[in-house]
Amino acid sequence: MKKICLLATGGTIACVPSERGYVPGLTGSELLHLVPELASIADISVIDVKQVMNIDSSEMQVSDWITLARACQRLRDSYDGLVITHGTDTMCYTAAALSFMLSGLRIPIILTGAMKPLTAEVTDARANLLDAFITVTEAQPGVQMVFNHKLIHGSRAFKMYSQNWDAYVSRNYPLLGTIEDGHLQVHHTAKINETGPALFTGLDENVFLLKLTPATSPAVLDYIAEDDYHGLVIEGFGTGGISNLNRGMAAGLRRFHEQLGIPVIMISQCPYDGVDLAVYGIGEDALQAGVISGNDMTTEAALVKLMWALGQTRELKEIRRLIESNICDEISPQRLEA
Repeated sequence: MKKICLLATGGTIACVPSERGYVPGLTGSELLHLVPELASIADISVIDVKQVMNIDSSEMQVSDWITLARACQRLRDSYDGLVITHGTDTMCYTAAALSFMLSGLRIPIILTGAMKPLTAEVTDARANLLDAFITVTEAQPGVQMVFNHKLIHGSRAFKMYSQNWDAYVSRNYPLLGTIEDGHLQVHHTAKINETGPALFTGLDENVFLLKLTPATSPAVLDYIAEDDYHGLVIEGFGTGGISNLNRGMAAGLRRFHEQLGIPVIMISQCPYDGVDLAVYGIGEDALQAGVISGNDMTTEAALVKLMWALGQTRELKEIRRLIESNICDEISPQRLEA
């Protein structure tokens, strides 16, 4: 049996009742003890448990991503795989962050959680934990998420529901697999990063996320610049574009690019298909203003990828190259065919 390590961070899966509602309380060791069926998947005696933190994932900060990534880096050569239990609210951010921070992985790192605590009378936690351990013994290397019998690429996971047990979808990318009858059924093989094993923790967290609305004023760009943000991710409309009718949004973004040296990525507010800034004139306005296409990335992946790029350079041309690269965030087959 393979040697697996469990890294526990808290979240709903580890919650217990309190006077103010559910709060994380169970340790990683207690999670394993409550699911004795895991003994049929791996030798419990060789499973190490690391309690990295025990928090609600809404409290997760960039510094916590770094703590978790460092823990994975220390363990990656000692185990055949790592399972991370995590709260569902920000698990997509953490999965995307680990995808960029850990390169050259030769083992699978599987994140999972639950919509109901493991101690609840009716829960999805037991099934998700079992599926995670099944998957980590059979999956290809890389950061991935297991939830409701589905295996999702770490930088493609998107939380679609706040309460439904089938909470996550693989956004603009095929499912990597499903867990059926106690085994992983592989549906798609992701590109494996062939670089040497490395850890990158120099994320620049001074990145702002702006969701455009018909009422968005260009003045908001001044506030972002004045608050010393180093990068901007814009959730635009449809295939991407900026409202410029008597509002000066394009001029403001051009100032970001030409005068302030602040990179701007455009992604779509639509869950699927992504942006194509060459389709409409308003998209061309964005391109002329220096906006970088985020293609079909999720919001979480775009935000983290810009933090990752800014942590390496402030040169706009190099940032554009890094954003448009496929590192840890492949372009979907549909986009490649277009």
